[in-house]
Amino acid sequence: MRHKRTLSNNAVIAIDDAGNEIVALGRGIGHGRRPGDELDAARVEQIFVAGGDAARNQLASFLADVPLDVVRVAARIAHLAHERLGLAVTQGLILPLADHLAFAVRRKAEGLRLELPLAWEVAQLYPAELAVGRDAVALASRELHVELDAEEATAFAMHFVNSQFAAPGMTAAMKMTETIARIFEVVGRATGITIDPNAMSTARFVTHLRYLFVRVAQGTQIADPHPTLADAIANAHPEAMACAEKIAYLIGMDTDTTLGRDEVAYLALHVARLVWAAREVTPPA
Repeated sequence: MRHKRTLSNNAVIAIDDAGNEIVALGRGIGHGRRPGDELDAARVEQIFVAGGDAARNQLASFLADVPLDVVRVAARIAHLAHERLGLAVTQGLILPLADHLAFAVRRKAEGLRLELPLAWEVAQLYPAELAVGRDAVALASRELHVELDAEEATAFAMHFVNSQFAAPGMTAAMKMTETIARIFEVVGRATGITIDPNAMSTARFVTHLRYLFVRVAQGTQIADPHPTLADAIANAHPEAMACAEKIAYLIGMDTDTTLGRDEVAYLALHVARLVWAAREVTPPA
């Protein structure tokens, strides 16, 4: 790995052994280096890659401005999310976490507080991600010697949720969260049930909805090879099917996507299970 250009004392643009241009981070990695110098592999802590000159320049500019300690803590948070949530540790997760963490530290220094309008929904819909978010706040506060506000945990949780989408930032996760909150309102009005946000049945329903949104984003909806199954579900659970069709309309409005008949049918099954649990009715085997 050879040095190409110094970005900061802790960040350089380098050429790896395969001839690819990368951004390498490490304590003092850029100090005194000249183009063509061999980099000390033992000092390299993180390597990031971006395709295309514009993306590479943007990545280089970002990593030149973000303190190495912040990137290091962001990587530790990503590994924590991997251990607790099963998320892949990629630069697509580390970089947004580092960006958020850098602004969180700056907000604290300037006496500003983060305001997230979906804090209640995140707490109800993503308790596992929020728990990791709280641990991330504690970890960052300890390692960066700054007492981050508790509200930052919600933002970390949104980054964890968003990691399943291809889109950068938290836009997809926030839109999904808003839609899921509205879906619960639809289910409550359509069936007359009161949904317990702490119930296991609610967690399973949210999980199904999250995977549904991933399928919509990827364009890979459920298509059952047995064409009569959707009709069988509709006949067995007419109330749930009617509710699922309302949910499908809502999702269609929010995502500009039409849910297929099989996707709606499987959604109806999950609605039925949610209703069974709320009414304390034992579902059929």
